Amino acid sequence: MERFISPRYEQEILTDYPAFVRRIRAGMDDTGMAVLEDFLHPAFLDELRSSVERLTPQCYQNGKRKPLIGKDLADTGFYEVAFSDFMIRLANDILEVFNVQVQGSDIHPAMNILVGDQGQDTVKGWHFDATYLTIAMPVVMPAAGERDGKFRIWPNVRRFSQSPLQNRLYCNLARIDALRRMVRNYAVNFVPGNLYFFYGFRSYHGTDELDNTQLRANCLINFGGPFFDREKGRVIKYAR
Repeated sequence: MERFISPRYEQEILTDYPAFVRRIRAGMDDTGMAVLEDFLHPAFLDELRSSVERLTPQCYQNGKRKPLIGKDLADTGFYEVAFSDFMIRLANDILEVFNVQVQGSDIHPAMNILVGDQGQDTVKGWHFDATYLTIAMPVVMPAAGERDGKFRIWPNVRRFSQSPLQNRLYCNLARIDALRRMVRNYAVNFVPGNLYFFYGFRSYHGTDELDNTQLRANCLINFGGPFFDREKGRVIKYAR
């Protein structure tokens, strides 16, 4: 069993892994997001928090913020989780119903550390991910309250598609305030130690208002995507 997995999940994974996968997929299908509460081992979460202190200066150079992507996270627990055999297997088992499979080269972890004025660049930057599956792994979050950087999601508003025309259409429609207000959406206070699963390509989402005195550190693990496959010559007929 991977060292980052909390003991409360070990037995479930070992004895009824198919039900574990179905539970995650059902959460994403029914509400747009599946949550595994306290999934990370407490000692591993402490290790990730220590990494945030070391990584923050790398995110803020020359007065600008940049996300840490891929090899930027090498030799950290974030990289270990993203490319673990367990996570690759889990992602593939979740996505199997769509006729999709990913491999190591399709995985793109990204660490966003938001603090101060420079950390406001992504606030209310609503968007669709390019990915089939996105796993949010929060590490440091502001206390719940006003301007606490909630994660807001408009879940499953489109299907997977490799059509650039459809992609542009949905992106343009999603920018219309009146339409966004009409579509079901909700906000979530991310809790460190939890994992949050959603279909990145299908769900419009982003970070709500954030007090610039607060620190928000969240790692996103991104798995594949329709246009990544298209660029590789993979034409996929999505099963759902």
